[in-house]
Amino acid sequence: MKSKSKPSGFSNATKRKVKEFTIFLVLTSIIWLLMELSKTYTSTAVFKVNYKNLPANKLIQNKPVEAVEVALKAPGFSLLRYKVWNNTVNLSLSNMRKIKAKYILLPNLQLAYINSQLPNETEVIRVLKDTISFDLGVNITKKVVVISSIKLNFKLGFGLTKSLKISPDSILITGPKKYIDSINEIEMIPIKLNNINSNISLTANLKLPLNTEHILMSTKKVKITGEVDKFTEGSFTIPVTIINKPKNVVINTLPNVVKVVFQTGLTNYSKINDKSVLVVYDYNQYKKDTLIQFLTPIIKQKSDLITSLKINPSQIEFFIQK
Repeated sequence: MKSKSKPSGFSNATKRKVKEFTIFLVLTSIIWLLMELSKTYTSTAVFKVNYKNLPANKLIQNKPVEAVEVALKAPGFSLLRYKVWNNTVNLSLSNMRKIKAKYILLPNLQLAYINSQLPNETEVIRVLKDTISFDLGVNITKKVVVISSIKLNFKLGFGLTKSLKISPDSILITGPKKYIDSINEIEMIPIKLNNINSNISLTANLKLPLNTEHILMSTKKVKITGEVDKFTEGSFTIPVTIINKPKNVVINTLPNVVKVVFQTGLTNYSKINDKSVLVVYDYNQYKKDTLIQFLTPIIKQKSDLITSLKINPSQIEFFIQK
């Protein structure tokens, strides 16, 4: 005679009921949660801050507060989003107040401006940090000269036909007066060129001043150009010219003409003549020292195409007839 076995576990009907109850419980919880999240609550959240409307002649010299905690009134869905995501709000610096040497901003006076940046269902009730301080400097602009720092080594027989051109030769710097006042020039980062036998055209970086984070520069680069040519030598003679001589004084010189020896680029050689220079001798040299017997030449004018100039003889002898 076989014995009857006991049924094990839940019956299928019982399992089905448990499953249905679980689904009902989950759905009920979701509905409850949705209902709760749709209600309006008050809580806090952190907002990163962007500062706007800084007065044109001012510059922030310290690192300001980067984020503020605010009290919010919003639906639960929105509050959850503000708790989890990064949020940003703008504060205007147009209505700062000055107290002694510091400037302060009162964020709670800008609640309308803050709320205009948020969805309609969200309201910032209060900014928990009620005062934000700033160190502001007077923002000034100053023109400073660019100082060349370039070393040139030319191939034998070559050289510049005229001085290097730096463009721009000066720049504008803008920043707090306490930093700008001490800056009178900006140097280039040094450059060295070797074996040059053709025209120069390059860009040079400028050395950034100290406290660069507070100073703006109109440019950080300059262009350097120069005309390079093969050099040649030439000469011509000009008459001796005495200046500042009294009308009643007659001066004889020995010699009465001098030789001008010059160097210039080969392409400019034909442009040089005796009108390209003005050499004089000053009678006042004798008036200052009546024992001298020679006058030395003074180059009053020289063409930019001439790179070097020599007067021969270097002194002239003179005789005064009264």
